[in-house]
Amino acid sequence: MTDTAVVITEYATQGSARIVEATLNSPKSLNALTSAMIEILMRKLPVWDADQDVVAIIIKGAGERAFCAGGDIRDLYAAMAHENQHFGQQFFNLEYSLDMMLHNLNTPLLVWGNGYVMGGGMGIYQAADIRVVTPSSRLAMPEISIGLYPDVGASLFLQKVPHKLGLFLGLTGAMVNATDACRLQLADVQLAEQSYASLVAGLQQWHSATERDFRGFMQTVVADLSNTNTEAPESDIDELWDDLVVTMNAGDLLAIYHGLNDMQGRSKWLDKAINTMRKGSPTSLHLAYRQLQQPVASWYDAFMQEYYIAVNATKLGEFQEGIRALLIDKDGTPAWRYASIAEVPAKWIDRFYDQQAIVLPDYA
Repeated sequence: MTDTAVVITEYATQGSARIVEATLNSPKSLNALTSAMIEILMRKLPVWDADQDVVAIIIKGAGERAFCAGGDIRDLYAAMAHENQHFGQQFFNLEYSLDMMLHNLNTPLLVWGNGYVMGGGMGIYQAADIRVVTPSSRLAMPEISIGLYPDVGASLFLQKVPHKLGLFLGLTGAMVNATDACRLQLADVQLAEQSYASLVAGLQQWHSATERDFRGFMQTVVADLSNTNTEAPESDIDELWDDLVVTMNAGDLLAIYHGLNDMQGRSKWLDKAINTMRKGSPTSLHLAYRQLQQPVASWYDAFMQEYYIAVNATKLGEFQEGIRALLIDKDGTPAWRYASIAEVPAKWIDRFYDQQAIVLPDYA
């Protein structure tokens, strides 16, 4: 079966069970996550999850360049420009509802994270039981560049990154390769680019229709394929690891900011991350820092907290200005509300946590 935004393919196993493959189908936009994609998945996922013959769900992206490079936020910008405050609630409710649905699946979920996996794509990716990267993979949460903050569950999955290096990723928008994604516990296994067909063929060798047993079988198939991957990229973070850990455990945001600046010149990869931080929204840096200091007990708690911040972000101007500068006018010169993190008052950041006049999302 084929939908315009999501291509759906089913594979039969030797035991007459079914594996469902959903392909995000917008390669020209790097499979940017659209409302149409989300609505299709939200309609189909409960049906597949309830079907005892469906033993696994695979989500991947069309083309070779990206799994999903983020959410399609142009319509959201238009709504903000016209002061449509309800659209922001609808936008984030829909996206986070999909992410929450994926986390609640009983059916094993594998996500093939080749190429770019960013922003909204990370929300889907981090819900998988098996998160696959390939040598082309580049994972990032770059929201500071658009005046937002790391969302789609980052309140939890970035806190799971060891030694507060998730905070480093949130503050710098640093793009990590497949090797580092596995070390940072943002991915589970690295497979060769050309092994996808072998993966599907291996899963089709399943003889039983017992869903509970299929999870272990899937892990075995993936592990066997990982042993054949000889193309792992060299780590960008290994030689910086110890110093980054010290820096990210400094006393406060200002100390971390200065500590990272002091590390400039250590590598091209790190310099790019530091420059992104410098150009990013000071408001976003504060939001990311506060967000990742607060312990989160569950995915539900993460999405609830993020929902309030995101909806308020659509009302307060910084997010709108970030999208304008990056995607609309493309002038690369956002006029952030505050020029530096030292100038950002706590009361301003508190406004993003205001829960008044915000309609609760459907998963509440």
